[in-house]
Amino acid sequence: MKTRNKFFIGGTVIIGIIIAFSIQELQEKTIFFYTPAEILATPSKFENKTLRIGALVQTGSVIWNAKGIQLSFNITENGKEFIPVFFNGSKPDLFREGQGVVVEGKMNGEKFEATQLLVKHSEEYRVEDKHSKNKENYYKSIKFQ
Repeated sequence: MKTRNKFFIGGTVIIGIIIAFSIQELQEKTIFFYTPAEILATPSKFENKTLRIGALVQTGSVIWNAKGIQLSFNITENGKEFIPVFFNGSKPDLFREGQGVVVEGKMNGEKFEATQLLVKHSEEYRVEDKHSKNKENYYKSIKFQ
């Protein structure tokens, strides 16, 4: 066998091994996004798998323990079915009841143990009329000086 063919075969094997390890690494680090309805349909399927759930924080369900830095609440899409969420860590500033949230963590039985909270917020920025008027008056006052 020629030296050239040996290098080609060896290179192909090495590239194949690198690709196989890369695919395996990507599969382990991939986190899928689900809705509460998908989770509640087959909860055992998601047991101890890292996943993200996007939903609304159910009104009246938030319990914040500032001393223990623990947050618990329910997430829902339709207001009827919900998943209880438990999070150890500081509560995000924009976190509110009725607000959209994405929780990342693992299902543990009937509850979801979150490791990360991502709070959704409005894409619109609105300035209060009072603030806007003060700003306009300020610009007018410095414009003519």
